[in-house]
Amino acid sequence: MPKRSLMLAGGGLKIAFQAGVLQVWLDEAGIEFDHADGVSAATFNLAMWVQGMSGTQIADAWRNFKPVSAVKINWWQLLRLTHAQSLFKFDAFRKKFFPAWGLDWEKIRGSRNVYNFSRQILCPVTPPEMTEDFLIASASLPIWFPPVRIDGDTYIDAVFNTASNIEEAIRRGADELWVIWTTSSRGKWLDGFVGNFFGIFEATTNGGYQRVLARIDANNAAIERGRSGEFGRRITVRELRSEVEL
Repeated sequence: MPKRSLMLAGGGLKIAFQAGVLQVWLDEAGIEFDHADGVSAATFNLAMWVQGMSGTQIADAWRNFKPVSAVKINWWQLLRLTHAQSLFKFDAFRKKFFPAWGLDWEKIRGSRNVYNFSRQILCPVTPPEMTEDFLIASASLPIWFPPVRIDGDTYIDAVFNTASNIEEAIRRGADELWVIWTTSSRGKWLDGFVGNFFGIFEATTNGGYQRVLARIDANNAAIERGRSGEFGRRITVRELRSEVEL
């Protein structure tokens, strides 16, 4: 049997769509995964899954989610204008939504990614290391949410480094990568701060993802020619891609 890795790519509020896919894959199709990896807000779905929640339970968590009450404006920081730490805070997730979702840190197992800005390295966070601070840090998108300081280092959302840490999944032995990809690839540039920000986001994440897929294609082609390839075995990518409107 191939070793399957569930790849939960970042996507902001689009991860509610991702949760619906999990309901189908996990509950209706009965697909089982040997490893899972999440980036950005997708780590919230991962946290629920690895502690044993069903796809339907994960999807229901987002069906009951109220976006307006999820984030709080960082008023004191806004007084600093261009030097503000962030526009919003994640306090509501810590105090309201994590408890409502029933997150249990003793049960949570999985792989998440944060970016250690102090050391300038991508850091997959393994089960023994997982804490509420690391989970918040994994979704702390710069400008929108403040960085999280852990043991003297500053951590931010890893999404500008990778929107799906495929290399780590392959390193852990995955033969099949089941990717849920919701980052827009329409290439439509929008004016204004928000439009510009997410245009940069799309260029960075789609570009990085396509580069990794190209390496996988080259690896598989080399194996078909009788060579070892970069990864030493054939890697299959099963991608579900959707242009999800907010």
